[in-house]
Amino acid sequence: MELKDFSFLLFGGKGGNGKTTSACATGLYLAGKNPGKKILIASTDPAHSIGDSFDIGVGNFLTPVKGVKNLWALEISAADESENFKNKYDVVMKKIAERGTLFDKQDIESFFSLTIPGLDEVMAVIKIAGLLRKGDFDLIILDTAPTGHTIRFLGMPGQMEKFIHVMELMQSKHRFLVKQFTGRYRKDDADEFLETMYEDIRRLKRLLTNPNTTLFIPVVIPEYIPVMETEKLLKVLKKQKILAKYIIVNRVKMSDGICPYCSSEAEEQVKWLDEIRCRFAAYDISEVPSFPHEVRNIERLSDYGDILFGKKQYSALVQEKLTGKSESKEVFSLKRISFNYMNNGTCFYIFGGKGGVGKTSISAATSVHLAKNNPSKKLIIFSTDPAHSLSEIFEAHVGGEILQIKEQPNLYALEIDSDKLLKDFKDNYRRNIDEIFRKFGRVDIKFDREVFEELVSVSPPGLDEIMALIKIIDFMDEDKFDIYVFDSASTGHLLNFLEMPQIIREWIKALFRLIIKYKNVIRLHDTAEDLLELSKGIRKVRNILTDANRCEFMAITIPEVMAINELERLLLGLNKLEIPVKRILFNMVRPKRTVIFVS
Repeated sequence: MELKDFSFLLFGGKGGNGKTTSACATGLYLAGKNPGKKILIASTDPAHSIGDSFDIGVGNFLTPVKGVKNLWALEISAADESENFKNKYDVVMKKIAERGTLFDKQDIESFFSLTIPGLDEVMAVIKIAGLLRKGDFDLIILDTAPTGHTIRFLGMPGQMEKFIHVMELMQSKHRFLVKQFTGRYRKDDADEFLETMYEDIRRLKRLLTNPNTTLFIPVVIPEYIPVMETEKLLKVLKKQKILAKYIIVNRVKMSDGICPYCSSEAEEQVKWLDEIRCRFAAYDISEVPSFPHEVRNIERLSDYGDILFGKKQYSALVQEKLTGKSESKEVFSLKRISFNYMNNGTCFYIFGGKGGVGKTSISAATSVHLAKNNPSKKLIIFSTDPAHSLSEIFEAHVGGEILQIKEQPNLYALEIDSDKLLKDFKDNYRRNIDEIFRKFGRVDIKFDREVFEELVSVSPPGLDEIMALIKIIDFMDEDKFDIYVFDSASTGHLLNFLEMPQIIREWIKALFRLIIKYKNVIRLHDTAEDLLELSKGIRKVRNILTDANRCEFMAITIPEVMAINELERLLLGLNKLEIPVKRILFNMVRPKRTVIFVS
């Protein structure tokens, strides 16, 4: 890969493919090759891994990477950046809202404190863009979230523009009225704030789409689901006009003719390596072999980087020590847990963990197992993740309509189109607003109508996925299925998602207060009913998630340090949210063997 001309690199892909490892190793390699350049590796993922990868403590501050004079790490707290933004601009936002609508300061304060969509992640990346602009660093490498939420993130600048547009509508009314009474208008701090915000968002969009400075590098492993997900990601990057020219294929198995396990894995990968080379022929592909150990700490990341950039060759000898036992026998034993799914009243199962630990595979396998062993019961497995994987795992077109799995008649699958649910809700809201305000006809009312119409566009991030989960809860109320299996997103975004019900209920309450307060001016009966139903649904979601008799969270991990560290953070978060966890599943446990690595 030739990266010398770029100043902003983004690494992305399916969780568990090695995005963080590739990003950190690239940073180390480039720092060594360019000792005169200052390089930063940053993350905006809610579940940070840069510190775990370097094996150092990294936080929301610039942290020097020990032993590398020109390399720093940063795990940005997007929530802190959002809070800092609100504190800085709180007064001016209230001023705009108070002068620009029929709402008073209290109304706007309660509403906008909850509903700036995507503000946290956008502010985090604006911070990174600012570091580049000021010349603090020559190169910034961004370790992004797993595919689904990276795709959403790439659309966040557009969402932020909608929020700014709402504020601009409010300020436009003020400008109009001032001109009407005084004949002229002078800009003030409110106009400066809006101009600053518009410029920050435009600068971010220019940065992301500038092929001279910015490059997105997808990381994939040679397996079916990651390949399909990478194809989706590349389509989005092309649509967003973000340059991608290299692809890293990670964890390529090396067959040595000694280890039967390794050889079978290598053979299985051959077809997917061919598929990658064929599907992504327009891209330069770099293949990195699977290492016999975790790639973390400076030494091992340096090895990875040297191999990625072709400075070193990889060779490994794997030798099985069967201690006199036949190769056909197990050389180690696994602890297995008997799940009495049908006997304890639990009907709602959530599978979650770090990206790449096998959530979809285990949730799908569990649903098949349960369906086979309980033929009189109806089961549904569903996903709300923006990057669905159920279609790939079942090799069937699972979409927004319930699909019966042919091989198992009592098993159904659903990939909920949460974007469509939210769009339908917003369209209905806008139609209602338009109908109510149309009869007024006055110019100042026109401004208020536009603001009211756009309030729903600044709904809290995550509302779409919560609405998708409400749809499942409705199925439960209707007794459509006996068991529900939820294939969830990866750790950071899952915890954010599970925190959403309370935040969204507060948003609904704020909107309700506006409707009730101004019911004599605008009569929004249909909207009020829709919001009431949404609030009831969110309360049901919360009740299910915290009910230990009906819901159980299955925490999945793999026996690696980074995954276990993230598992610990996940369990702490779930405990705080009072979501019951009884079992931990260790996936990808490999046969015992002796490995010799020759660099």
